Formats: sequence, structure tokens, C-alpha cells
Amino acid sequence: MIESHIIGLSRLGFKRDIKITLEKCFTSNKNEFHDLKDYLIEIKKKILYKNWLIKILNQITYINVGDFSLYDHILDNIFNIYAIPKRFGDELSLKNYFNCARGNEVSQPMEMKKWFNTNYHYIVPEYDIKTKFQYNKNCFLKKDLNFASIFKNKIKLIIIGPITLLKLGKIKDNILKNKLFLIPKLVENILKMIIDLCKINNNIKIIQIEEPVSILNLSKIWLENIKSVYTLICSYFKNILFTTYFDEINKNLLNYLKDIKFYAIHIDLFNNGQENNFVKINLKSKYISLGLVNGRDIWKNDLEKSYYTINKFNNKKIIISTSCSLIHSPIDISLEDKNIKKIKNWISFGVQKIEEINIINNLYKDLKLKSFINKKFIKNIFFIKNKKKSKLIFFKKVQNKLRKICSQDFNFKNNININNDVYKSYFKKNFLTTNIGSFPQTKKIRKIRSDFKNNLIEKSFYEKLIKREIIYILKKQLDYKIDVLVHGEPERNDMVEYFAEIINGYSITKYGWVQSYGSRYVKPPIIYGDLFLKSYMTVNWIKFSQKFIKQPLKGMLTGPLTMIKWSFIRDDQPFYITAIQVAVILNKEILKLERLGIKIIQIDEPSIREFLPIKKNKYNKYFNWSSKSFLLIYKNLKSTTQIHTHVCYSDFKNIIDLIDNLNVDVISIETARSNFDIIHSLKKYKKGIGLGVYDIHTNRKMSIDAAMYIIKIILSNIKKNRVWINPDCGLKTRKWKDIDKSLMNMVAATQFLN
Repeated sequence: MIESHIIGLSRLGFKRDIKITLEKCFTSNKNEFHDLKDYLIEIKKKILYKNWLIKILNQITYINVGDFSLYDHILDNIFNIYAIPKRFGDELSLKNYFNCARGNEVSQPMEMKKWFNTNYHYIVPEYDIKTKFQYNKNCFLKKDLNFASIFKNKIKLIIIGPITLLKLGKIKDNILKNKLFLIPKLVENILKMIIDLCKINNNIKIIQIEEPVSILNLSKIWLENIKSVYTLICSYFKNILFTTYFDEINKNLLNYLKDIKFYAIHIDLFNNGQENNFVKINLKSKYISLGLVNGRDIWKNDLEKSYYTINKFNNKKIIISTSCSLIHSPIDISLEDKNIKKIKNWISFGVQKIEEINIINNLYKDLKLKSFINKKFIKNIFFIKNKKKSKLIFFKKVQNKLRKICSQDFNFKNNININNDVYKSYFKKNFLTTNIGSFPQTKKIRKIRSDFKNNLIEKSFYEKLIKREIIYILKKQLDYKIDVLVHGEPERNDMVEYFAEIINGYSITKYGWVQSYGSRYVKPPIIYGDLFLKSYMTVNWIKFSQKFIKQPLKGMLTGPLTMIKWSFIRDDQPFYITAIQVAVILNKEILKLERLGIKIIQIDEPSIREFLPIKKNKYNKYFNWSSKSFLLIYKNLKSTTQIHTHVCYSDFKNIIDLIDNLNVDVISIETARSNFDIIHSLKKYKKGIGLGVYDIHTNRKMSIDAAMYIIKIILSNIKKNRVWINPDCGLKTRKWKDIDKSLMNMVAATQFLN
């Protein structure tokens, strides 16, 4: 049989086993943490054991050590080499590990960013001229390797490569001018770590070093450093699996890599047909690892197509794998119930994707031996064809609406300066405060929604309780003295799933969780067919909320890009067509809100940066279709209706033009963790900017002084009449006790400086 491996597997457990204990650890005192830590490690072991067993039962050649993380794999690797920021001291404990990710009473957390073009967030490494790497001899990997010895299977050790650790990091002083200055010491300590770890378990047969930055447009000096670093590493170890994913390897880099004697180079085959590059090129690496099963979606692998892809490499030695880590895919479709029954046969989650690797392997072996074709392969062919012909997918009414869309439908122009001045003169202030959308969702609120969903309470009783919560949220905002209010979204479990439950063409899973960051897991809905609206989605709640306040209320919708990016998207048509279908639905909703007298409407697009192609030569195409899908929402809207949008943790420098093309009055962004880099990049942006001064992803309460410090920096870079002040994200995951003081202080600072 061909060798096989999995790039990485979900860390959550089958039913988010680790979430509750993690969150207890985050809020525990010193004594509580000691007890919880031991329990947390036991849960981790159970998840690792199950993950290894799944691979063994599916005849995967290697079990993984290094793909599991209690918070983030980049943070793990930072701890492995003792590269934690000085503000957290020298302690390499689990408590300090969480402090780095989440902050504490005295120290700001490390920054988070999106992991390439996914919805996963990684912790950004920090470097300065005094950064001194040192192998942490008590690193997490040691205990995992000892535990893995219960199996006698071959082990694949997984680490993040030195080039990626440096490239994705951030310089935190004015002295270090080039991160590559740190490369010798970093590589030295990574080598020490690998040598030491290989002594612990003799079953380590492959070392997977992940260098996803290899897909970026790297300068010559970075390319040369990759060559020299891996020439050195491969002189020590003959079993290096050089791993890339998410796009094709930089073509210039390929010329450097071809002469290095890797054990194997891994390529993601779901991007740009890069297999053709590897079919033709002569590599000195022993094997090519083929990412045949897509780690980022939930659709069944076309096994027949995979077999023909393998045959292209008939003159090469190959290993079979997933395209990338399966942390981007839910764990097991067999856990699902009637919710997705009608499309279940089209879907593969993590466990099923591992099974597909095994089937491909057996299929290849059987056909080489001219043996019979197995039943699972026959079933797969049937399911793939059934999906293509299914009546669940295409609806004539939706297709007819799309055909009627013309270029004039994308020509909305708003009165940006007038719209901003109207509200600032209404409040007699230079700049205003608002909230992003959601407010804390207590256990009581979550139970109310769950009981209603499970038919345990009547609709009238459910609505009565939700309305009571809306009134409470509105009163709280009046107490805080917020200017533009929101209704707080107590009826919404998730900013995408709530809408997906109402829109036809979506399906909702029960256990389809994937990690967004730390203990934050999301459950992306599945788009399987044409999308159309069953009923209005937000109108009744907004209409009710209007009765209790005199000041402006924001309508809250999720934009088309986020509705599809934070879902598992159908793979039988281009993304932009699905985005346009969502835009048509949102246009109907926004016009109804306008008729109700809602003058400010926020269309959230936190995923706008995730959709940006990794290769710059594809930017313009994305800018074109994404802005059109957004502008279509405005069709027939009055130019005096003020449009806001909200964008999450992102690198904005590449998307300023796109944001400008969205033609919104106000864009709300995260500022609190970014060290104000975002403010500098938005200096030339001429429209309204809502700056997230309160970091809601940490337990730290914001003081008036801290809020004033941030706002003063904002006002020194951006004109007052363009500024709005708000938290950096929705407050759904916080507790009321966490936000009360912070919001009051945020508003107090704003009033003082207005």
C-alpha cells in the first residue's frame, strides 16, 4: 500500500469535549486552576487517544504528535522555543500560556489574526532585537510523545517551520529592522528541539515542518533563507516532510526546493492545478505528498477523480494525505440527526475524510492488482452523481431573478458627509458611540432559545421572554449613555446560523463545530442549493424595539460575503453566484427596515479579508464580484439611509480599495489589540470609521484612562467628524459583569474628549 498521513485533525473532541473546562480555566483563581489543569490534561489525552485510534483503524501509516493545541498551534510553537513577550515574564506555565492568548489584569494579550484566508485565528508572534530563542525542555510535545508510546505505530512529529514563525510575526521595537536577523538562533533551537524529541520516542519516522508562507509572494532574500535553512535541517534529518497548503507553492521557491533532499514535499491539490508543476519537475525529495482530500470543506471526495489524479504521478513516489489540517472541518457526520438527513450522503466530515484516504489507498492497490472495485467506491460514484442531479439544488424562481439583474443595480450612491452630519448635529457631538450588535447571552437566554427550538415552550411564551430581554438591553444602553442603540440580538444564536435557519437552501448541523480561536467554536451552516427567503428575518424584533426609545436604532444584518464564507459553500457553482443570491435576499430585508423608519443599518462583513485570494494577481477579480454582491443590497434604497459595516481582526492594507468600493457611510474595525497599525493604514480613508477601542476578547476591564489614551491616538490621526467609538466586536460571549464598567468608561472617555 501507499503511505498515508493526515496533516492535522480537530482538537475539539467529538462534542466540544474540551470547551467547558478551558473556559473554567480562563476565569479560575490560582487554587482552582491547579485542579482544573489536571482535568484539562485528562480531556486532552482522551481526545488524542481517539484521534490516534481513528487513524489506526483506517490504516493511516502515521499517527500525529504536534497537531493538538489547547489554544493555538502558533502559540504552542512560540512556547516551544521560549519566544513569549517580556510583559508576561519568564514563566512557561500553562497559566502563562493562557495569559499570552487572553491577557491578564496588567498585560495586554498578544494580537490575533486570521490564519491566511480561513476563519481560524492565530496568535501573532512578537519579536524585538532582544528576542533570544531557547528550546523549552518542558514543552508540550514531550508529554504527548510519551503518551503516544501506548501505540507502537509510526509517529509523525509536527512543528511550525522557522520561516513561517518569523514571517507571520510582528516586530515590536524600532531597533530590529529585519526579522531574518533572528533566523540563526531560531533554527539552532528548533534543531535542538527535534534532536531532543526524537530521543523520547523511537517511533518518530517523519518530521512534518509546516511552512504555509511558502505560498506567498516572497522576496528573493526570504527564498534564499528558505533554501539555506532547509539545506541545513535536511543535513541533520533525512525524514523532513516540507508541508504547504491553501494555495500553490511560490513558483520561484520551487526552483530553490527542488534540489533539497526532503523525505517528501506536501502539496494542496485543491488550488490551481499545481499537480502539473510537480508532475513535470524533477525533485530530489524521495516522495511527493498529495493533498487529495479537501480539508476545508464538507463535501464527499470524488474518489474516481482522485484515482485519476494519482495516475498523473505514475512515475513519482507518492504519499496520500488531506490538503490541509482537518481543524477546518467538523469531526464526524455520524453524530448528525434528521437536520441534514436529505443531504447527509453528500457530506464527509473529518472522520469520513480519513476513511476516504483509506479507500483511495485500497482502490489504488486493488486496481494495480487488477482486483475487484470495492463497494465504498461504487457508493461514492452514486452519491456524487445523485448530488449533481438533485432537485434540492436548483430553483427556477431564483435563477430567473438572477437573470434580471443588470449593471444599474450596482450603482448605489449615498450622501456620506450629509448622513454623518445629520446624526452628529442631532446629538450635538463631534463623534458618537454605538455597539457592534450583540449583548451578553446568559445561560437563561440560551436555554429559552434551546427550549423553543426543541418545542418545549410555545412560540408566544418564547417571544415574550425575548422581548423582555430586548427591553432590558435597551435600558442598559441608555444607562451607559450610548448614542446609537442596537436591540442586542438575544434571538440570535449566531450571526450566520440565525439567518441560515430562515433561508431556504441552507441546512444546519447539530455537531458541525470548528475552531475559530481558543475555546471559541462556530458551527457553519451548509449551503447546498439555491437560496431564497421564507419570511422576513429581523423586521419583527426591530419593529418591537422601536417602541421603547426615541433615539436612533441600528438595524443589524449579516452581509453576503460572511453569510457564505462562514458557511460550508456549495461546490457546484462559483462563489459569486451564491453571494449574489444572498444579496437579493438582504435587499428585500433592508428595504422593509427602511420603510419601518430605520435610518441606520449595519451590514456585517467580518469575513471580507478571508475571501481575499492569497495570490495578488487574483485580487481584482475578487474586488469586482464582492463589491457588486454588497452594492446589490442597496438596490432602490434611499441615499439618506446610513449604512455601517463591521470588519473583524484583519490586515487592511490590501483591502482599502475594496472597503472604499462598498460605499458605506461607516466602517467599524478592531483597534484595541492592533497597536494602532490599523489607524495609520486608514488615515486616507475619507468615510466614517467606527474604532473598536474596547477589546472584548479579554477579561480585562477598560478604565477611563485606557479608553482616553486610545481615543486620543485615534483623534491625532483621524478627523473628529469621521470618528465613531465602539467595542471591537459583538458582546455575545461576555458576561454583564464584564462589560458594564468597560462600556460606561468607554462612553465617559468619549464625552470628556468630545
